[in-house]
Amino acid sequence: MRVVFSSLSLWPGFVGVVRRGLWDQLALALLFGVLAQATLFVNFFWSDCPSGYLRASTGVVFLIAWIFLGAIASGRLKRYEKSLLFDADGELFLEAQTRYLRGEWFEAECALKSVLKKNPSDAEALLLLATLYRHIKRFSEARQTLAALEKLESGDYWRYEIGLEKEAIQTDLRALREERLAEREEAEQESQNAETQPVETLKLPLKSDAVEQSTRQTPDKSPSTSATPPDPDVVSFETVASNVGTGRPILRFCLTPNDVKSDAA
Repeated sequence: MRVVFSSLSLWPGFVGVVRRGLWDQLALALLFGVLAQATLFVNFFWSDCPSGYLRASTGVVFLIAWIFLGAIASGRLKRYEKSLLFDADGELFLEAQTRYLRGEWFEAECALKSVLKKNPSDAEALLLLATLYRHIKRFSEARQTLAALEKLESGDYWRYEIGLEKEAIQTDLRALREERLAEREEAEQESQNAETQPVETLKLPLKSDAVEQSTRQTPDKSPSTSATPPDPDVVSFETVASNVGTGRPILRFCLTPNDVKSDAA
């Protein structure tokens, strides 16, 4: 089957009719068929042909027509397929625009690079890619893309847009520098305020103050001078039997020296 199709592909217009269904390819194929039948008729079926020169001339004309019609059919088919490729790129470019408007920067960049891979001279894709680079603050790549756009033949048509994009890049660069300068000044101001802020010192009490404070807080355990001194003639003692439940003394004896002596006697 492949051999048959390869042999029929030598017929001018046959591939365009089978693969794409184009009417101009069909017309070329029919014209080639008519010329082929005329040549066969003159050389093989016309027995009353006046001379062999006519047969030879028809063969030469047929070969020239074959080459000419084949070139025309092939060229038109290639242009048609190229237009289909551009239509596909147009759909991809619309997708890139949609991604760009949504703020999907990575997806938009991938779509634009796919368009430029198939058609590096697509001016609209280059301009949109430069704008995308400017929005994501990749200014060097934006300038390189604009430089590539200016080198194209269609760059003159986009000269006004290229100028606007360059001005926008300069404006964004200036704003970025001012923002970074303001952040740096703010950081320096904060550091200066931190250095000049007074440090609160913790006052530690002196040794004498600590001793005085401890004496104030600690109750005096020494016997009071106002208390009544014990009578030397009285000997008092306590015998305490601790009650497990209350812990109160249950026995107390007070003896005088005379009682002690009487007990001894």
